[in-house]
Amino acid sequence: MNKKGFTLIELLCTIAIMGIIATIASINLVKIYQNKNNEKVQIQNNIIETAACIYIELQENTSLKDNCLTNGCDISTNTLITNGLIDEKDVDNPKIIHIFKENNTKQCKIKE
Repeated sequence: MNKKGFTLIELLCTIAIMGIIATIASINLVKIYQNKNNEKVQIQNNIIETAACIYIELQENTSLKDNCLTNGCDISTNTLITNGLIDEKDVDNPKIIHIFKENNTKQCKIKE
């Protein structure tokens, strides 16, 4: 007797293997998405920190600069947006940037 086609066991094994491959692929895709999202957030934070350091260096802010480098100070992203240093699309939610002097170097770090 010559049977053509697949047995039930062969079909179930094929479906199981395809399910395993799909699971592994979806897990890897989720990890890739999370890594890209983390990179985006890090790039946005770098832009905001750089803008805050530039804001302190503006000529009209000399007393603010002296105060920040002596005592430390905080600047909001709203201040940076108002002064045109960053765009609203660069900020997902309002953040506070702490500016201080450490090892004779100006530091601008986002408060967590």
